[in-house]
Amino acid sequence: MRKPLAGPALFFAGGIVLARLAPFQVRESFVCALIFAALAAAAFHFRTPRLGRLCAWLAFAALGLCDSALHPDPVPPATPLGARHLEGCVVESSTERGERTLFTLEIPDLGRARVSLAAGRDGAPARSLYYGQRIALNARLRAIRGFHNDGAFDVELYQARRGVFWNATTARGEPVLSLEGACGEPWRRVLESWRSAAFARIDRLYGEDTYHAAMMRGLLLGDKSGIRRAWVEEFRRTGTYHALVISGSHVTLVCGILLLWLRFSGFGERTLLALAAILAWIYALMAGGDAPVVRAAAGFTLFVTAALLYRRSSVLNMLAAVALAYLALDPGQLFEASFQLSFLAVAVMGLFGEDREQPESPRAMARRLEFRLAAETLHHVTRLPLAAAQRLFQWIEAGWLALWGLLRISALVQAGLALPMVLLFHRVSLTGLTANLAVIPLISLAVPAGFLAAFTGWHWAAQLAAGLLDLARDAAAWHMRFEPDYRLADPPLWLALAIPLAMLAWAAATRPRWRWVFAAAYLSFLSLLAWQPFERGATPGRLELTALDVGQGESLFVGLPDGEVAIIDGGGLPQSGRRPGDYYDVGEEVVSPFLWRRGIARVSVIAVTHLHDDHAGGVPALLRNFRPRELWTGFAPGHPAWTRLAAEARRLGVTIRVLKQGDRLTLGGASWQVLAPAPEQPWTGKPRNNDSLVLRANYGRTGFLLTGDVERGVEARLLEENSIAPAQVLKVAHHGSRLSSLPVFLDQLKPAVAVISAGAGNAYHLPNSQVVAELAARGITLLRTDDAGQVSVFSDGHTLGVDRWRRGRESGWSWDAF
Repeated sequence: MRKPLAGPALFFAGGIVLARLAPFQVRESFVCALIFAALAAAAFHFRTPRLGRLCAWLAFAALGLCDSALHPDPVPPATPLGARHLEGCVVESSTERGERTLFTLEIPDLGRARVSLAAGRDGAPARSLYYGQRIALNARLRAIRGFHNDGAFDVELYQARRGVFWNATTARGEPVLSLEGACGEPWRRVLESWRSAAFARIDRLYGEDTYHAAMMRGLLLGDKSGIRRAWVEEFRRTGTYHALVISGSHVTLVCGILLLWLRFSGFGERTLLALAAILAWIYALMAGGDAPVVRAAAGFTLFVTAALLYRRSSVLNMLAAVALAYLALDPGQLFEASFQLSFLAVAVMGLFGEDREQPESPRAMARRLEFRLAAETLHHVTRLPLAAAQRLFQWIEAGWLALWGLLRISALVQAGLALPMVLLFHRVSLTGLTANLAVIPLISLAVPAGFLAAFTGWHWAAQLAAGLLDLARDAAAWHMRFEPDYRLADPPLWLALAIPLAMLAWAAATRPRWRWVFAAAYLSFLSLLAWQPFERGATPGRLELTALDVGQGESLFVGLPDGEVAIIDGGGLPQSGRRPGDYYDVGEEVVSPFLWRRGIARVSVIAVTHLHDDHAGGVPALLRNFRPRELWTGFAPGHPAWTRLAAEARRLGVTIRVLKQGDRLTLGGASWQVLAPAPEQPWTGKPRNNDSLVLRANYGRTGFLLTGDVERGVEARLLEENSIAPAQVLKVAHHGSRLSSLPVFLDQLKPAVAVISAGAGNAYHLPNSQVVAELAARGITLLRTDDAGQVSVFSDGHTLGVDRWRRGRESGWSWDAF
C-alpha cells in the first residue's frame, strides 16, 4: 500500500530539527518552500515524478523551518521574585505530596505557577482546591530551574511549553483565600468535577491501602502524584512501565469496551464509531489532557473519520497525518520523549505489521490444509464429530496466529525502540518481550475492572482490579530476576545513525535476500549498542575538574590524563521528612546522565568525602551504574549511612579504601595526596563537615585541591603543619560558607581559579558574600554552579582553561586559557 504522507511528515520533521541546529527567518524559509513547491509542480508537469516528489518533500522541510520560526520557545515574563501576593485561577486541581498540597495557578500577566502549600500549624494538610476556583495567597515566587549540566533534562523548557514558568511556596499555616466567581472553561469544570468524584470514590474503595489507591488513580486517570518510585521499579527495569501510563492502548481499550457494550443496544456501526470517538476525547481530557493520550484520541478520531468516509486506512498514513497536524501546531513536541516513543512504536508496527501473511498466500493455504487433515485424523481416532474437530483446530489456528502476531510485533517494537531507550533512559530490557506478554493483558483487564469499581462503587470490582495489578507487578518482579542490572552510555554518532538507517533499509527492501541482509545488519548494530565495546572516558593528556550542578550539594567529575575517570561525591538531597520511596536520587537522575552523555560506562574510583546526604546521597546509584574499581573514604564507621553504602560496594565487588592524611596514590597519570582526615581524628558518632576527605591532585606543574566540606579548624591545622602548598585550582570548601576559607588559607594557596558548588537560590544563602569578596579581592577567577550551572577547569600540565555550561551546546569545550 502506498504511504503518500510518510515522506512529507519525515521531511517536515527534518526541517524542525534543522531549525534547532541553524535557525532560519520566517520569510526566507517560506520563500524556500514556495520555490520547491514550484519546482515540484514543474517536475510533475513534465512527467518526472521522482524529481517532483523530492521537490515536494523539500518544500515540506522548508515549511518545517518556517513552522519552527513561527513557534519560538516561550520566554517567562519579567517580574520581581521573592515574597509576592498572588491572585489567579486554579487550572490543575490539587494533589497531596507528603505534607504539602500541590496545584497549578494561572496568574494574569505572569503565566502559570506550580504552587506548593505547606501544611497547617497543626500538621493538617491544606484544603483541596479544584479547577476553576479563583484564589489569593501570599507565597515566595521563584523561577523554575533545573540542573544545568550536559545530558540534563531541560525542565525549564518542558514546563514553559506548558505555560508554567514559576514555583511558588507558602509558609506553614499560610491561608488561601477564595475569591468570588469562577474561572476557566465551563466544560473543563464539568470534566474536572467528574475526575475529582472518581478520585474520591477510588480513595473510599481502597481506604488505608495507599498503594492500590495511588496506582489505580494513575492507571485509570493519569494522576501520578501519589505513586512512589519504588512501587514501579519492577515495571521500569523490565520495560513494561508504559503499560501503567495512560496512552493509546488505554484509549483503544476504553473505546473497545464501549463498542462492545453498545453493539447490543441496536445502534448502527457508524453511530457506534462516532460515539467511540467522542468518548476518546472525553476520556483524554478527564485523564488530565496529557499529550500522549490526546494524540491517541486524535489518531482514533482520524481512523473513525476514514471509516465513516468508507476509506481504507493505513497505519503509516494515519500516523503521518497526526504527526503533521501536531507538529504544525507545536513543533517543539518533536523533541519530547513521549512524542518520539509513541510515534516510533506505531511507525514500527506500521512498517512491519502491515506486511502480514495474506489469507490467500500459499503458506496460509498449506497450513489450513494441514489443520484440516489433523481434524480428520482426530475425528477417526477419537470419534469426535468432524465439525467439532474442525472447530477445535480453527480455534487453535486463530490462537496460534494471535500469539505469533503479538510475539512478532512485541519483538519488533522492542527492537525498534532500543536506540531511543538507550538515549533517553540508558537501559535496554532483555526480558521485555515476555514481560510485556504477561503484564499487558493483566493491566488491560485491571483497567475495565477499575472503571467498573469507580463508576459503581462495588468493592469486589475494586479488589479484582487490585488483584490483577498485583499479578502484573509479580510478573514484572519475576522477570526482573533475570534482567541484568547494568546501564548503557550514549553510543557514538556513527552507530546512532547506522541503527535507524538499517531499520529503514530493512523495511524498504522488497526482495527477501536483501531483507535478510538488512535485518542482520540491524541486529548486529543493536548488539554493538548493548555490548558497547567502545573505550571512551576522559580526554587523554588533560586533567579536568568539572563541578556538576546538583543543587545544594556537591559532585565532582575528575577526568584524568590517561583517560580514566574519578567521581568525588555523588550529590544528594536531605532525606529527613520524606516518605520512603519518594527520595529524589541525584546520583541516578543528575550525575549519571552527565556521564552517559559523555559515553562513559565505567569509572575507576568514586570517593565519598563525608556522609552528609548532600554529598553521599547519590553515591549508591553511581556504584550500581558505573561499577568502579575502588571506593575511597576517610571513615568506615558503623553509621547506617556507611553500612548501606559499604554493603552495596561489597555486593558489586568494589574495593573499599580508607584513606588518611599522609597517604599518597597514583591514579590515571596524576599523583594524589591525602591531606585529611588526620590519622588520629576520631569518629564522633555522626557525620560532620570536618570528617571530609581532602585530596590534592597534581599533574605537571598544576595542582588541584579538593576540600570537601572542611571548616576553618582543619584549614588552620593544615597551615600549622605546613601541609598546604600553592595550588592553581581550589574547590572551595563547604559550598562557600563563612565557616571555611580562611583568608590566610587563601593567601597560602594562591589559586588562580576557585570553584564553588551551591544550589541556585538556596535557603542557606551560600556562597557567603564575604567569602566571594575575599576571592575577588585576590583576583581569583570564581566559577559557581548556582550562577553558571556545570563549570569546568582543565589543565594540560602547564596552562589552565575554564568552561561554563551553555544551553543547547554540543559536546566539546571552549578554552578560556590563563
